[in-house]
Parts: sequence; structure tokens; C-alpha cells
Amino acid sequence: MERWRGLVDAVSDANGALCFGETVLDSDALVEWLLGRQIRVGRRTGLFQPTNEDYAERRLPTGERLKTKLATVHVMSQEAARILHVLAAEEPSIANAVALTATRLSETCYGLQHCTIGECAASFAGYIRFLQTVSGDAVAPEITWRLRTLSEHRDGNGRWKRFPPYYTLLVLSEIGLPVAQDELTYAKSLWSPGARTTPTEEPYAERRSRLFAALRAQRR
Repeated sequence: MERWRGLVDAVSDANGALCFGETVLDSDALVEWLLGRQIRVGRRTGLFQPTNEDYAERRLPTGERLKTKLATVHVMSQEAARILHVLAAEEPSIANAVALTATRLSETCYGLQHCTIGECAASFAGYIRFLQTVSGDAVAPEITWRLRTLSEHRDGNGRWKRFPPYYTLLVLSEIGLPVAQDELTYAKSLWSPGARTTPTEEPYAERRSRLFAALRAQRR
């Protein structure tokens, strides 16, 4: 019996352990499982194959639900490759797998340009996180223009039109660039004392609470 029901489950476990300190992660098992889900032939080469459970669940690590199968495939592929890089980037097989995903993602509309139409917004945010983790300072100029694109979608209430708000905060919290800090400063209005947040179950409620606490702790 497999430990994870699908990519959503595996990605959630990994983020819980690596970003929120929730559990001890069996890294070797997870790496092997994720590698087994990567597509190696055909037009979807480099992406990861979701399960039926993924299409039913469609949850981001912060609890928001993706609305389409396409967004589920792309964001979960970004997250899966990112996790592989974090856990075992020094292994040649992992480096090759991540490079395969990077090539595929770079050919998408959100990879080639400023596309944030529909749920490309979620994929756009996930791609920023993937680039930041895998390439770091080397892609700072690209991260910067992508975050400037994000700023153009502010809704005036601490969120961004079409972008999943909690997941976007998670992405921003991992980037040390001034433009990311600008967006976090703007987002504080989302977390004002009187702001309403959508109730959700665990572990997502606690994750959102921790994002909230980190945001409120910022001086700027």
C-alpha cells in the first residue's frame, strides 16, 4: 500500500515538514515515490502524473482549492520537482529530473510571459517558488519582474486578483528581494485584526495561522 494517495498528499506532507515543522519526513521514500510519478515520454515530459485523488482534492499546501485539472498538474509538478531539489539536489538522477521539469515549465505560457489568466495565476505563483528554490540568486531579475507583475493584480484588500492568497504569502515569505517585501507589506491589510479569513480544517488552519504570525511580526 502506498504511503501517499497522490501528489497533493505528498506535497502537503513535505511542506508540512520542511516549512511548518509538523512531522518527520521519510525523505528517501518520498524521493523514490515522486520520481516514480514523473512523466518521461510524450508531450507532457517533465510534468508529474496526478492520481484520481489529486483531481478530487486539488489542494495547495496552504489549503486553497485549485479549480482545474490543468492547474493541479502544473502546480503539483512545480512543487514535486522543487521538493526533489530540496531533498536530494546533489544526486545526478534528481538533478536530471528537476532539469527535465524546468525545461517543460519554461515552455508554458506562464513560463514564457506574464500570463496570469484564469488559474494560470496559481501556476505563475508556483513557478516563482520553483525558480527561487532551484536557481536562487541567478534568477533574481526574473523573480523581480514576476513579482512586479503580481503587484499589478493587487485588489486593494491585501490580496491579489485570481492568486491564491495564502499560497502567495508562502511564496513571498521565501524570497529576500525588496520587491517581495513590498508585497508582504501590502498584504498586511489581509491580516488586520478585524479581517475575516476563511475557516478551514487542519493542517491548513495552523499553517495559515503561522503565516499570519510571521507576517504580523515583520517590522516594515
